[in-house]
Amino acid sequence: MSIEEVAVELPAADAPPLVSEAFGNRTVFEMELALQKACQILPPEYDSHENRCFIARSILARVGGGERTFGGMVSAGTVAVEQLRQRQEQV
Repeated sequence: MSIEEVAVELPAADAPPLVSEAFGNRTVFEMELALQKACQILPPEYDSHENRCFIARSILARVGGGERTFGGMVSAGTVAVEQLRQRQEQV
């Protein structure tokens, strides 16, 4: 395969910015820590990539809504874990 055959797809102009581009380094670091804290209380039977993504999206939504405190980020992660627990109990 030659270099000419390799196609690199660039993000669309209307694609949302990457998290690291949308928020400062400290905020991204704190979001990662909040995700780790939330995943520590996640029951082992619920620990999956899909559930971790759900928690991360919950934290990101809170930060996107203006929350910038570490406590608020951890709270968003904890709420997401509780939602996952409730969802599993309903099944």
